[in-house]
Amino acid sequence: MTGIDVRGGHAPTTDYIYPRGMNPYYVVAPAYARNSAGIRALHLLCHALNRRGQTARMIVYGDSPADGELVSPDLLTPLLTPGLRALDERRGLMPITVYPEVVGGNPFSAPCVVRYVLNFPGLLGGDAVFSPDELCFSFSAVLAAHTRQPDNVLFIPVVDTRVFRPPPVPQIRKGTCFYAFKYQHLHGGALWDVTRDIVEITNHRPDSQTPEDIAALFHRCELFYAYENTSLATEAVLCGCPAVLLPNPHFTESIGLRELGTAGYAWGEDPAEIARAKATVEEGARTYLAKYETFWLDLDRFVDRTQSHAAARAVASATA
Repeated sequence: MTGIDVRGGHAPTTDYIYPRGMNPYYVVAPAYARNSAGIRALHLLCHALNRRGQTARMIVYGDSPADGELVSPDLLTPLLTPGLRALDERRGLMPITVYPEVVGGNPFSAPCVVRYVLNFPGLLGGDAVFSPDELCFSFSAVLAAHTRQPDNVLFIPVVDTRVFRPPPVPQIRKGTCFYAFKYQHLHGGALWDVTRDIVEITNHRPDSQTPEDIAALFHRCELFYAYENTSLATEAVLCGCPAVLLPNPHFTESIGLRELGTAGYAWGEDPAEIARAKATVEEGARTYLAKYETFWLDLDRFVDRTQSHAAARAVASATA
């Protein structure tokens, strides 16, 4: 005997085997890229929704990567096919289409839109103001303050801690490195003296470092300098390397400030700030790792609110 009362309905574990039969998610994103935190966040969102018992699929747009792989083989991120889309329609479901903020408007004419804001609206493309018909969720509280739904925050810990972690053997740290891709190539900014003639981390050249190369660099460097919001700062802190954030006209606010705090991060070149970052780098790593615990609770809230939004959109469509 299994102890299941068949008169009482489903076994308690049924929800962990079959999807819950709720409205599906269509997550719109470029092809998976290890060197883009925003793209990783979108693919991880699809993966996490599927792991949580939802039905989520990817709509991949833009250029195909050199290896031809649109999604990561390590994630549960099936592609949406015309057949699956037609099946959802026949079942009377209301797909929840999740667009990042860099996609302008509603190019797929989706009846239910959730906007996932991963950077300041309009900064890297897309709309600065979103349609009132959309439900907005943001990657951080700082970004959410720029939307009509400041309480809707879903912070996804995108860093691969299998790669970015303290060195296996403590090392004497020497030298520094920096990252300034958007600052240099999008905004045309000039480098500060503090980063001249040191190692540059790149992501757009044939000889750009792999994540493993970058982790090795963070294991031996004394400081990492960043001219812009980048997950590399968190990756550095997780490797025990304090991150120095260099404010400039295009970098006036740290996206993850309210979620991650300031431990391990210095704002500007002030020696006292840098000394504080060095003294608190281990605390900064612990703060980030704790986000893996709270993420699943935040995802449940995301599901509740987006499913309610889909139900409201279905009613609006039926009465239009």
